[in-house]
Amino acid sequence: MPKKISNNTVTLFVNGRKYENWLDVSIACTLQSLARTFSVRSTRSKEDLTIGIQPQDEVQIFIDGEPILTGYVTKREVSYSASGISVTISGASKTVDLQDCCMPHGMANSYKNQTHEQNLKAVCKPFGIGVVDQVKSVDRRNLEFSPTETVGSSITRYLQKNGILLTDDEAGNLVITQAGSGGSAHDTLELGKNILEGKRTQDVSKRFSDYVTLGQASNPTSELPVSANHLTATARDSGVRRPRWLVKQESGNASTEILQKKAGIIKDVKAGESDTLNYKVQGWRQSNGELWKVNALVNVDDSRLGIRKNIYWVIKEVSYLLSSQGSVVTLTLIDKKAYKMALEPDAKKIKMEKYDDIKKDSGRV
Repeated sequence: MPKKISNNTVTLFVNGRKYENWLDVSIACTLQSLARTFSVRSTRSKEDLTIGIQPQDEVQIFIDGEPILTGYVTKREVSYSASGISVTISGASKTVDLQDCCMPHGMANSYKNQTHEQNLKAVCKPFGIGVVDQVKSVDRRNLEFSPTETVGSSITRYLQKNGILLTDDEAGNLVITQAGSGGSAHDTLELGKNILEGKRTQDVSKRFSDYVTLGQASNPTSELPVSANHLTATARDSGVRRPRWLVKQESGNASTEILQKKAGIIKDVKAGESDTLNYKVQGWRQSNGELWKVNALVNVDDSRLGIRKNIYWVIKEVSYLLSSQGSVVTLTLIDKKAYKMALEPDAKKIKMEKYDDIKKDSGRV
């Protein structure tokens, strides 16, 4: 791949017109967030660079001709002082409407026995938002919400319950994805080479030594008392040095295997969320010309923060920043285990794959 020429030119296309030459730029893309955001600023002159941009306008944003955001202008702010006049334009991806809005009054607020893609397409359709399913789960789930609840709130609750990872893309689509699906970054984040600033936050306040999951086994023919069908599983975090317990009650029919798996997942997620890295890097592109992208895996070599090489972290958030100080990118990294819930195997998909393997082995396909 030829190296991308990097001028860090941010172009807004609004109402068929091109706008460039910004004094300040901020574009933020975050994993497990419904909408990426932007803000650009210019000074006002006789030929106002932003005169044709108004709130509610549709906007497409490019970095050196590469699409980065499709959405709407949500705010225009004009301010002045003795030093001059400043105009700031802000907005968000098309998916911001899912974040802020309720479903149209009178539409269904319950979707039964559908795949994740079918459920999300149903709630995105009234807003003209597409859905990209990178996971292709075949498990069927129910999506329910109240008429007064925002779509974003219901989707967030749904994904937490079913272990789904969501984000948006440069075209303004909602994306069902997996942690690290953006591939591996070309560059290593390396102390003394490309890191301008670094910070590590290790917060163990939400970690526990023992994670206990409780459940109920359904057995209508059993002559044993109901209490005999109660199940318990425990996962221990050896990294927590004092006794701390978290107990979770699982709904529905359970088994010891399911409860054990869920206890282990909760343990890993809590451990992953307890450790985050924040870096500031010069420029928006890597040495091969590729932009730093959200949901990519990146290698980190930083002895000052106690990070050893060849352990890959997920880029949770990318912010492209431009000011009088130049262009920098800030990266928030997190352990991939923090998204382990989204990596939980799809039971029906596994069964189908095993069935296909059996047919291949038998020579019938």
